[in-house]
Amino acid sequence: MRNKIVTAAEAVQRIHDGDTVATGGFVGVGFAENIAVALEQRFTSTGLPRKLTLIYAAGQGRATAPTAA
Repeated sequence: MRNKIVTAAEAVQRIHDGDTVATGGFVGVGFAENIAVALEQRFTSTGLPRKLTLIYAAGQGRATAPTAA
């Protein structure tokens, strides 16, 4: 049986140009932040993948608002 656990960097290698990427969770809970970071790192270093459709069930990221200056 093949190991089904992969790193975030390995997972984003399976995302191709034009793919749709969906995540679940609500705000910071359940959001696959390591996948998002690995996808960003891959894109900034290679320019790929391009033309993705990203679907979020709710707002993603940290649950704190930016501080006003």
